[in-house]
Amino acid sequence: MKYLSLLVGGVAGTALMTLFLMLPRWMGWGKIDVLRAVGALITGRREEALRRGMIFHLLLGILFAFIYAGFLSLSRLPFNAMTGLLLGSLHGVIIMLLVSIVIMEHHPVAGYHEKGLGTGLAQLLAHMIYGATLGWVVQILG
Repeated sequence: MKYLSLLVGGVAGTALMTLFLMLPRWMGWGKIDVLRAVGALITGRREEALRRGMIFHLLLGILFAFIYAGFLSLSRLPFNAMTGLLLGSLHGVIIMLLVSIVIMEHHPVAGYHEKGLGTGLAQLLAHMIYGATLGWVVQILG
């Protein structure tokens, strides 16, 4: 598997996942603000949270592309949109539970303590989009 396809797939998957997570806020449907929440989790305050959150989120997206490839290399399964979707679903369930149960309860900035079904489902769907996009890009460029 080529490293470049994983890099491009990780960036593309993260971009689409991030857009999906930001859409409810932009449309006035919810208060999900993942990038700022991630940045504030790192810094413990709101200042510079968006920029740091964006950088950290992108780096994690690239890292997880290589982690997905590592998992798939242990099997005989190809890296494509379907296997990416499968891994994204598993990843999304873990993140959904982690965000809903642990992070939002103990976030250092009080404004990010809000949680609900919509936040968890958005995390799950976003990670499914990430995995499918990553797998598709790797399959095309592979």
